[in-house]
Amino acid sequence: MGLFICLSFFSRGQTPIPNNDFEQWNTFTNYADPVSWDTPNEEISAIPFFGTTLVTKSTDHYTGFYSVRLESKAIFLVGEIPGFLTCGTLTIDIASLSFEITGGAPVYDMPTHLKGYYRYFPMGGDSCAIGIGLFKTIDSIPYEIGIGQFSTKDTVPDWTYFSAWIDYNWFVQPDTMNIIALSSAQQDMTPGTVLYVDNLFLDYTVGINPVDPSAGINIYNDQETNRLLVFFEFEKREATRLRLYSITGQSLIDIPEDAIQNGKMVVQYGHLRQGIYILEVIHDGKRFVKKYWLMP
Repeated sequence: MGLFICLSFFSRGQTPIPNNDFEQWNTFTNYADPVSWDTPNEEISAIPFFGTTLVTKSTDHYTGFYSVRLESKAIFLVGEIPGFLTCGTLTIDIASLSFEITGGAPVYDMPTHLKGYYRYFPMGGDSCAIGIGLFKTIDSIPYEIGIGQFSTKDTVPDWTYFSAWIDYNWFVQPDTMNIIALSSAQQDMTPGTVLYVDNLFLDYTVGINPVDPSAGINIYNDQETNRLLVFFEFEKREATRLRLYSITGQSLIDIPEDAIQNGKMVVQYGHLRQGIYILEVIHDGKRFVKKYWLMP
């Protein structure tokens, strides 16, 4: 019964993302930041003689008048730094090239997806990332209860729709969300990589969407019984396969297409060691991958 109660949360609520279309900007002496968002601009622009900005206002937009442009750059005597955007608070230590992200924007419900539009121009083998984390604060400590991420290494010259479905590992009402975008998501990045982002929004889709196949996948981690419950709302359920891999790529569980029962697959992981695992769903020729921290 508890599972169905949790499912009902997905169908209601309308949390707005602050300044989601990046139309509003705060202008400072050497840089500008989108209102309600934080970037490395303040710290990077203050570097003597070599200061620059990584995040800028662009008139190349999907809707409205502006979008946000993120560029990976090489900073003399500092190193390579990606364009970085967060709706939380970003604190950077230039000397150690370390950073900390805290806080975020309020959330009033349990969205199923982070969606929006982007353009991407990677250099070398770069890949971008746009993601969301959902948190519940208990005794002043934020606990992560849900996470979703979109990533690609492909060149995308035109404004294109993206969708990141959110996996919940704890079914309680979150109070904070942090949305992050990176022009280069890996440590070995290439200067000159550029990511544009515009018109972000939260969605609450549970059923199938022909434009967004991942909307037909809902995954729940039942930690009490050490099971991943995977629910499908695909029109072609027979064309779905599920695999679980170790972080090193070893195939541990392979569930064939004919094992789907009533639109559901159950993955038992109680026999595995605690660690990071990769869940792969293959449906109608498309591949969806999620990482999980499993604690049998």
